[in-house]
Amino acid sequence: MNLKDRLPGPLYRFLYPGIALKRWSFLLIVSSVVLIAGATGITGEALTGRTFHVRSLQRMERNVRRHWTGLRALDRWLIALGAIGMVFAVRRGYYAILTVVLPRGERDLVRLAYQRARRKRGPRIVAIGGGTGLPNLLTGLKEYTDNLTAIVTVADDGGSSGRLRKQFGILPPGDLRNCLVALADEEPLMSRLFQHRFSKKGDLEGHTFGNLYLTALAEISGDFTTALAESHRILAVRGRVVPVTPHLVQLAAKLRNGRTVRGESRIAKAGSPITGVHLIPARPRANPEAVRAIAKADIIVFGPGSLYTSIVPNLLVPEIREAIVDSRNLKLYVCNIMTEPGETDGFTAGDHVEVLVRYLKGKAPDAVVVNVEMPDDGLLIRYRTEHAELVLNDEIRIRQLGSRVVRGRVLSERADFIRHDSAKLSRVIMKYAVI
Repeated sequence: MNLKDRLPGPLYRFLYPGIALKRWSFLLIVSSVVLIAGATGITGEALTGRTFHVRSLQRMERNVRRHWTGLRALDRWLIALGAIGMVFAVRRGYYAILTVVLPRGERDLVRLAYQRARRKRGPRIVAIGGGTGLPNLLTGLKEYTDNLTAIVTVADDGGSSGRLRKQFGILPPGDLRNCLVALADEEPLMSRLFQHRFSKKGDLEGHTFGNLYLTALAEISGDFTTALAESHRILAVRGRVVPVTPHLVQLAAKLRNGRTVRGESRIAKAGSPITGVHLIPARPRANPEAVRAIAKADIIVFGPGSLYTSIVPNLLVPEIREAIVDSRNLKLYVCNIMTEPGETDGFTAGDHVEVLVRYLKGKAPDAVVVNVEMPDDGLLIRYRTEHAELVLNDEIRIRQLGSRVVRGRVLSERADFIRHDSAKLSRVIMKYAVI
């Protein structure tokens, strides 16, 4: 039996070989003895042949200044050396402890403890959506609370996720993977690894490592839910990422021209406005963990993200929709900044809200977050070439639908895309939620 097995409790792990805490503890004790010896003048008493008595210590306590002037030079040196040794030992011991409890190299323990305590007491937030919008939101919200649940659509049938879904019969892992990485508290290299996409031609072309990892873990465990749970542990995820349903579902859209298009990846390419969407099968069973999270949530946030293919599919699961409608707590919708070609062409903010109200049985969200910053003209021109326009903020119509308007400067400063800034958006949401 080795030393680790013999040490009974977590407190004793600081005595493991290699941590270097024992040497600094010993130096602290020795330095303390040296400082006390110098402060009491014991060397002066010994060198003059007199015995040290408590009476001299009592006199020092009554008049420290007079006692200090009476100390010999050796005593003063002992005080100085003892103080320096204590400071050095405490500092080195402090860092030795951090190497055990903070393997990432964090050095500001007080700040870290405060942030963790604040996040632990943070509000219970449920974020609903998918695509790239939901992970962007989660990146900002995780700085305010650890009580965060991402409910993610599983209707994706394109790209790497679609191929793995078809080949292995698992839930499409792409959106779930993005949310896991967004909530992860891991080393940057692990995040890059999970998001790495194979580019060389071959069987792996187009796949991301994270998708393959989740697929392999699902095969090993025999259950995709177990694979997600293990991923939470490996990535040190703050909060939870749960699929809206454990069943394989397909998204279908009814178009204005009378056609019905099946498959999320085909809807935006259909070439006709969408009049409604539904799932196949029509009434899939909800993930029980998602229903419980909604029931306990203080704040429910929809979006940002594709209206018909990322947000609404979650509302098509009956138990999820009922749990949201029954909840009396705050519900916010983050409206998109730009329209999406083939999906929300010509939509205003009010149009987005109206669609959401329709799928929530006529119940409007309590508030709608709209962006009031203007993107760069050059970016707007580039988006127009891709048939995307700035969403008009028709605030009067939003209020008529029953929602308050929360105006915020939430535009990202990145020069290559028009999207929400995760930090700005989260500040707006949290500020509104606590008022």
